[in-house]
Amino acid sequence: MLETSINTDYNNDLHDWSSMEHQICCLAEAGFTHTQWIHDWSEEYMYSKSEMFQAGAVLKHYGVKGHSVHATEGGSRKDYTNANEYLRLAGADLLKNRIDLCKHIGAKVMVLHMQLPFQEFEKNDSNMEDYYRQVYRSFDEIQGYAKAAGVKIALENLLLTPMKYQIDKYERIFDRYDEDFIGLCYDSGHASIMSQDNYYIFLEKYYDRLYATHLQDTDSIAPDKLNDAQAVVMADAHRVPFTGVLDWNQIARWVAKAPMDLPADFEVGLKYGEAFESHEEEINLLKDCHERALRFHQMVLDAKTSECVEM
Repeated sequence: MLETSINTDYNNDLHDWSSMEHQICCLAEAGFTHTQWIHDWSEEYMYSKSEMFQAGAVLKHYGVKGHSVHATEGGSRKDYTNANEYLRLAGADLLKNRIDLCKHIGAKVMVLHMQLPFQEFEKNDSNMEDYYRQVYRSFDEIQGYAKAAGVKIALENLLLTPMKYQIDKYERIFDRYDEDFIGLCYDSGHASIMSQDNYYIFLEKYYDRLYATHLQDTDSIAPDKLNDAQAVVMADAHRVPFTGVLDWNQIARWVAKAPMDLPADFEVGLKYGEAFESHEEEINLLKDCHERALRFHQMVLDAKTSECVEM
C-alpha cells in the first residue's frame, strides 16, 4: 500500500479545534493516510493532557495516523536556548510537552526549529559558545525523556541563517548526540532558497540522520535577495512538489537511503489563509496534492528497489 502524509495546517493555523478537525477530516477524505501535526508550531502554547487525548481521538476517528509533530521552539518566556536559566528550563518543559503530544498521537518524530542568533555569533566567538552551552543543557535534560517515549528529534534546516552556521549546527549536535536521539528534518523549500549552490547538501551530508521531511516546492530567489528577510519569507512558497525548481528524483533517492519511516511528510499551503470557494475546491486541491504524494512515495520505493539491485 502506498502511504501519504500532509501537514494538519495546510490551509490555516487557527487554534480552534473546529478548524483543526475540519482540515483533518478533509485530508482524510482526500486519501491521506498520515499527517504531521503542525498546529501551534510557534510561540508558547502548552497542550493539556485532555487536548492530547482529543488530538489522538480526532485522528483515530478519521482513520489518519499521526506521523510526526512540529514542536515549537518557544518565545520570550519559554526558550530552550535562553541564557536565563529559568526561561531555558521553561523552554525544555515546552519541548517535553510536545514529546508527550507525540506519544498521544502515535508519532515517532518531533520536528524542531533551532534558530541561530548568528548576528550575535559574528560579534565574538564567546556568544556562540554561550548559546550552545544552553542548547546542550536543554538537550541533555530532555534526551532521556525523548528516548523513554520512543521519540526522536529532527532539527529542521531553516530560512535566513547563513549556510555556514547551519552546517556548523548539525556538525556540533550530531557529534555530541547519538542517532537514537536527534537527526535532521529536511525542508526542501528552505534548502532551495538558502542553499543555492546545492539544494540537496543537507541530504548528501546527513541522509543517515534523516528522520523527517517538509517537502514543498518554490521558485527559489535571486542570490542578491538573501539578506532581505521579507523577500526570503515570501519566496518560501510551500507549493506542492513538482511545481518548482527542485529535482524530486534526486530527493527521492536520498530519502530511499535514509533510516526515516515512510511516508515522507509534505508541508504545503493550499490557498493558505484564504477561504475555499467550496468544499469541492478544497477536496480537489487536496486530491491533487495526494496524487503528487503517491507519485513521490512510488519514486522512493523504486529508488530503494534500484539500490538493492545494484548491491
